[in-house]
Amino acid sequence: MEIINVKLFDTPVVYKNNERIYFPYKKSEALFYYLVVNKQATREELVNLFWGETEESTAKKNLRNAMYQIRKIFDMDIVISPQKSVVILNSKIKLESDLDSFLNNENIFLENNYGEFLKGFIVKNSEAFGWWISKKRQEYKDMYIYKLHNKIKYFLDKKEYDNAQKIAKILISEDEFDERAYRIIMDIYCKQGFFNKAIDTYNKLSEVLKNELEVTPDIKTKEIYDQIINMKSTKQEENKNNNEDLFFGREKELKFLKYNYNKFLTSKEGKSVLIIGEAGIGKSKLKDIFINNVNKKEIYLIDAICYQAEENYILKPWNSIFFTLSNIIKKEKINIPILWKELISHVFPVFNLEDKNININTIENIDSLKYQSIENAIISLFKNLAQRKKILLVFDDIQWMDKTSLSLLQSLIIDDKENNIIFIGNLRNSYEHKIDKFIALMAKFNKIEKIKLNRFNKKEVEEFSKLLLPEYEINNFLSEKIYKESEGNIFFLIEILNTLKNQGNINFMSSKIQDILKSRFIDISDDARKILNIASLFFEGFTINILKLIIGKDELDIMDIIEELENKFIIKEIISEDEIKFTFTHQKLREYIYMNQSAARRKILHNKIGLILEKSLKNDTSDRIMYSKLIYHFSNGGNKIKNLEYTIKNIKSYLDFTHELFPIENKEISINNLHINEEDIQKHFENIEQILNSIDYKHDSEIINLYILFFYMKGRYLIREGEYEKGIYCIQDVIRKSINIKNYNYILECYKQMIYYCIQTYNLDMIDKYINESLIIAKEKNIKHEVGILFRLKGLSCIMSCEYEKAQEFLNESINIFNSINKIYGNYSLNIAAAYNYIGEINRRKKNFLDSIKYYDKAISICENEKIIGGLSLFNTNAAQASFDMKEYKLAKKYLKKAIDLYKEIDSLWGRSICNGYMSIVSLIENNYKDSLYYLKEAQKYSKKLKSPYEQGIVCRVEAQIKIEISKNEKLHNMFSEYLPLTYEDYCDKGIELLKRINGCYEIEILKNLKTNL
Repeated sequence: MEIINVKLFDTPVVYKNNERIYFPYKKSEALFYYLVVNKQATREELVNLFWGETEESTAKKNLRNAMYQIRKIFDMDIVISPQKSVVILNSKIKLESDLDSFLNNENIFLENNYGEFLKGFIVKNSEAFGWWISKKRQEYKDMYIYKLHNKIKYFLDKKEYDNAQKIAKILISEDEFDERAYRIIMDIYCKQGFFNKAIDTYNKLSEVLKNELEVTPDIKTKEIYDQIINMKSTKQEENKNNNEDLFFGREKELKFLKYNYNKFLTSKEGKSVLIIGEAGIGKSKLKDIFINNVNKKEIYLIDAICYQAEENYILKPWNSIFFTLSNIIKKEKINIPILWKELISHVFPVFNLEDKNININTIENIDSLKYQSIENAIISLFKNLAQRKKILLVFDDIQWMDKTSLSLLQSLIIDDKENNIIFIGNLRNSYEHKIDKFIALMAKFNKIEKIKLNRFNKKEVEEFSKLLLPEYEINNFLSEKIYKESEGNIFFLIEILNTLKNQGNINFMSSKIQDILKSRFIDISDDARKILNIASLFFEGFTINILKLIIGKDELDIMDIIEELENKFIIKEIISEDEIKFTFTHQKLREYIYMNQSAARRKILHNKIGLILEKSLKNDTSDRIMYSKLIYHFSNGGNKIKNLEYTIKNIKSYLDFTHELFPIENKEISINNLHINEEDIQKHFENIEQILNSIDYKHDSEIINLYILFFYMKGRYLIREGEYEKGIYCIQDVIRKSINIKNYNYILECYKQMIYYCIQTYNLDMIDKYINESLIIAKEKNIKHEVGILFRLKGLSCIMSCEYEKAQEFLNESINIFNSINKIYGNYSLNIAAAYNYIGEINRRKKNFLDSIKYYDKAISICENEKIIGGLSLFNTNAAQASFDMKEYKLAKKYLKKAIDLYKEIDSLWGRSICNGYMSIVSLIENNYKDSLYYLKEAQKYSKKLKSPYEQGIVCRVEAQIKIEISKNEKLHNMFSEYLPLTYEDYCDKGIELLKRINGCYEIEILKNLKTNL
């Protein structure tokens, strides 16, 4: 018997006895499908459906032809017309269709998606047929969804959750906005105790609704979500209580922690605590049990983890602390001074409360905010918050904390006179000298207590074993073996007891501890092992999203595997305010998995992870949070070029270079000496040079650019530190290489470095050479802001050569350029202020002191209005100098006090000796002799460091004037004599010789008068 098979869902296909039928044209095919669905139709109905716009006689003729063609290709009377007005399918021919199966069978499409009705089937010039298809598609889809819902109900009633979930996922594939399906899946996960999967499902729905419809889940869905969150919290609390029930052997230490904490809350006597012991001894358990008993509403509890991989990265542990602090400040709407925000946000971009670029300005990197000012802002912030609630900081693995972080923590605790801030830290007993110094200083101020955790003795091992395995008979023989293998280390003890529990025998006792760890992973799935292999590469934990990017699995599939590992207590969940992370329950487990992978596998995975993380960079200051991770993965992944790139960028982000004059724009400050000593910096430089030397970079433009970046950075640093020859050598090398590869940005930067150096040393010929060469490039490349900077520097050069009219022209042109740029881009206010400062200098040199002060005030006003720190110290110093030389000492003192306060915040040498020198004379005039001597010593110190002939000459003027004044008072003479060993005439002569090297110094006349008018 012949059989016709018709497939109407998805792409339609027709077979006769398993041979494909091809219709001669679309309308004949459409006519056939219509009859398969409806079984029969009137001729009038079919004419209107397919040829409604055609003349009636022609339309009927077309219908007859279509019926003929259908019969012809099937070679049978499959379409007949027993009544003249009606067309039907021949019931004597066996015809099977997926539509009939769909309508009559509840299960047929539950395994596989049935697809769209007549998918992709279009008939031209048959609008009515098109409407019919659309109507049928929706009808069958609704019917399908109805069937699926019925089937879900059936499976839920029978508690067949896997089948119910499977159908719910089919529902979502049919309609991704159907919240009923998501609620079903969430409810199923909740019933199974998979709360994370339920939450992940809700988050996925929220993301779909937000991205596609810009709406949030409805009230019913949110209610289910809230219930799941509550149930999860309850479950976690139960787990915590269960864990506390297993707490053993550290009751005395826990009691002390609680006692100390209560004293901290109620008085000024509580201290910070270090919990010290070897890895696996129970430090984290003790700390966690204590923290679980702390009422989080009565204090600010903020925790951080120190990682070995980040030991050499400055202030890394504090990033998470300041992220938490920023959330507290936002949530509680706490007002914080703008300067604190800006200072702290520069070091910790996660603290950026306004989520915008930081606008602290430096003067062409002349001023770097000193670590002290950052530290002061941080301490002030903590004190402010601690007035509301006391603060408890918690650090894991404090032995991996970098020196600067230790210094900050030390300052924070010691400076807290009200005892509103303490910390608890876990510390391995094999720590370095830096920790010894930290503990010693904290102990000196009576700010710290130590808890030392020892291994369990034989008796404690036996008691703990009986507690953990009450169903086993722990006799003396077994207890002795357990003690021998574990040596009293709690981590290994628990692993041994778990192995005993799972294996049911003691044969493993002859194994090494590596074999005991191996047994922990015997019965995990292949997918779980793959996840663990990848997870072990992350020292700080991992997210579902990063795993998805690496292995390409769906989030819910990954969550299935994570749940398996959580249930085996290999992986644990860490919830922070911004994301959910997962990490190993113990570092030893991570180390075991990591070291048991081949070096080749680790190398490939590290590099892949590094490339994925690199894509998350935003090209702003927040990127430096990622540098340590990128260096870790690329160095272990053998990617020398990427390792080099981020090693350079990392050290660059922690260096600031002073000794320059007025910046390109209101850049964020590069802070960052941050107590990195010269030895540490040299180590970083040597490491970078070793990487460079291991790479053939001579013909690779990417590496040459990194070479340029590094030696430019190194050159600037060396110049800053006074090693001019070495620094200039680096800069000249960068110039040569930049010219070779036509890197005009670095050519300009290096030329400006040379200009700044020549300004310091008053080398006018070289200043003009580099300015002119820079202007050619800047104009040719149409870099307007560079032209503005160079015009300003040209103005300064003209001031130095006493060409005051030309200087003012260049400076006015610079102001005009920056005003025009400011209207479009902003961020160039400091350049304008700097130009006004130079115009003030022109007037001061011409002894138009009142006019000069007007311009200095204009520069100061711009900075203060824009809340720009950089430049203010120098502008105030210049205004003070003009005020002093017009004998307005009170006005001079006002400017000097401002400048001195700013110099405490800004690590700048420029103008600093002058400021201190004039303050010394003013203090002497006011009979504040101790202050006068202090400021004199500061002036001498900074003038020697800067080596500027002008500043040294001005300090000689100060020395001469003070020497004259103290010569009248024997007591004062004795007080100052050590620091002023020469005669006043000698100081005058020395100052005159220095100032002769500089054009237009009216101070020479002042020195001559001092020498002759006594």
